[in-house]
Amino acid sequence: MASPDILIIDDDPMVGELSRDLLTDAGYSVTLVQDSLEAIPTIKAQMPRLIVTDIMMPGMNGMDICKLVKSDPALKHIKIIIVSGKSYKIEKQRALQFGADFFLQKPYNVETFSSTVKSILSGDAAALEPAPAECPAPEVIHEEEAAQASDLYAGQLRVTIWGARGLPAVIPNSASRYGRQTSCVSVETKEHLFIFDAGTGIVELGREIAAKKRYYKDIWICLTHFHLDHILGLGMFAPLHDPNFSVHLIGANDPERSLKEVAQSSLYSSFALTKQPPKAKIDIYEILEDNYELFPGVKLSSMYANHPTSTMIYSLETLGKKIVYAPDSEIWGDATAFQDYDERLGIFARGSDLFIHGTMYTDCDYEAHKHEGHSGLSTVVDFAAEKGQVKELVLFHTSADYSDEDLDKMLADAKARALAKGFALSCRLPAEREAILLEGTQPV
Repeated sequence: MASPDILIIDDDPMVGELSRDLLTDAGYSVTLVQDSLEAIPTIKAQMPRLIVTDIMMPGMNGMDICKLVKSDPALKHIKIIIVSGKSYKIEKQRALQFGADFFLQKPYNVETFSSTVKSILSGDAAALEPAPAECPAPEVIHEEEAAQASDLYAGQLRVTIWGARGLPAVIPNSASRYGRQTSCVSVETKEHLFIFDAGTGIVELGREIAAKKRYYKDIWICLTHFHLDHILGLGMFAPLHDPNFSVHLIGANDPERSLKEVAQSSLYSSFALTKQPPKAKIDIYEILEDNYELFPGVKLSSMYANHPTSTMIYSLETLGKKIVYAPDSEIWGDATAFQDYDERLGIFARGSDLFIHGTMYTDCDYEAHKHEGHSGLSTVVDFAAEKGQVKELVLFHTSADYSDEDLDKMLADAKARALAKGFALSCRLPAEREAILLEGTQPV
């Protein structure tokens, strides 16, 4: 038996037989499969030129069939038309993501159905990408306008805390003076914006950028790792949906998930919080433990943190200032010949103007959570002053279970310890949207 031109997969006898009759009358050889579980064996046995499949079917749905066919090197050349009454834009995007060549909405036009199939087979059909909704053309921002959009002077840096809490098992009902959003810190200069982590705090940052129409030459987003509280807000970051921006996404791959996979699931997946694909220009940089010159005058360094999964710590040096960001890092405080993490981190952070380090637990609570990947208060204070020799310590990523009174006491205890031990160390436990202005050197 010769291979058919077209294989139709549809559990609805009326629709399936109508499609078969229309295409047969147009001169094609057609096979109809009504049991979706027989679809893949039939495809492999008959090797059609084109598959026309419904989405919602018992057994195996059309999206699964499409994904299996397009991911098989022996089958991926077969063209696929998805035909469905599920005409949501997100379903069209999913079909495109899985490799479909066209999406046809039910009920389709019987008079044009055969010609549509012909155009797909001949390669003349328009791309599957759904037409964008009618909207005004994006505002074009010129370089000189972007420079005026920032309220900073050349040489100034503004560090803003947009989220500094851990992710709780249950969302708290109580308000907090310190805020409830998860990890996100921005470092802003007159022309550039650097963001560390994309927890829920990044959503409010994006809203402010959009509201104040602040435009930057580039936005750099550095992810420490892929735990949910550090990536949850990525898809809802407003500049990603504005074509005026260029966004550079930086992070280390993990054996379980690559940076590209995280970007895909956060920005393009139908399970992402956003329902629109990004419009900004996006570059992805998969990094290792190393030193990187992002551009002249800006150095980004990275080292692996003492924390479960592939987790990074970042150091940003620009305009004569050094900012170290280590939200998930367990400082042992008792280094041995077999454990040199404290020493390496001390060298990495030494002399930083701001040392933003995870301090999830009070000393008492840390005893019950040792070797889980997070640090206790006194260990962080002692490390910052003695090994890091930093100017200011920012207590960060505190437990979501702590009340404001607990956090007030943590800060008081940190300051008391630094005073009692004679440390020349400033300690801060920031609230959301708290900004720290640093006066750096003028760029050359």
